[in-house]
Amino acid sequence: MAEFNRQEFAERLKRIRKDKGLSQENLARAINKDTATISRFESGKLIPDAEQITLMCNELEINESDLFNSSSRPISNKESINPFGVNTLYAYYYGYFPTSKKYGKCKFKLNILQKTSYCAVEMVDYKTNRIYLSGYIETDNFMAFIKLNNYKPTSPRLECTQIDINIANGIDRVIRGAWFCTNGRYEPSCRKCFISKEDLEFTDEMLEDLKITEQELKQQKDINIWYVDVENKEDFEE
Repeated sequence: MAEFNRQEFAERLKRIRKDKGLSQENLARAINKDTATISRFESGKLIPDAEQITLMCNELEINESDLFNSSSRPISNKESINPFGVNTLYAYYYGYFPTSKKYGKCKFKLNILQKTSYCAVEMVDYKTNRIYLSGYIETDNFMAFIKLNNYKPTSPRLECTQIDINIANGIDRVIRGAWFCTNGRYEPSCRKCFISKEDLEFTDEMLEDLKITEQELKQQKDINIWYVDVENKEDFEE
């Protein structure tokens, strides 16, 4: 289980505040406290409660996970933008269901929120709206990379996912992508996925199109590398 490091938390809060160009007084007003309280937060002498963290994150325009995650998240990254023009994407892939211990069609929502200096993403269960992972987007004119994790001091294990999406040939139809993640035993895996701006039925035809092709299998045997085909030469249509 991950352990909470109050000094790292304090230093991260201070660094993010400065990166955002805000003063201690700005944060103090947000939580209805004085600057001495913020100073104690940033020195590690005092830890804010859940409500104070939420209010400060709103003022800083970041996710709460940004204050706990020690990974290099792009606080000021001009490439972290939403290239899709919508607030919700739909993701389709072949995955494992721990409760039934079976593989099948997995469908999630990706909620997108453009912040001042980065683009936040939440991976949400399609049926229950439960948030599983949160993170951000990095993008250029060819690819969008969605990087997600569940890091919190109380998380039983760290889960990390990256979705690589080919946006070079447009974003208005179903887009192919590659889904990288780990299972409960921390075994890394990669699979194909579809990303759509529309809420589509996950059909058997879509599932069939997500299978590894004979050419890809041959490639694996020849060079022991799988280059996932997400070129979107012909967009999938129902």
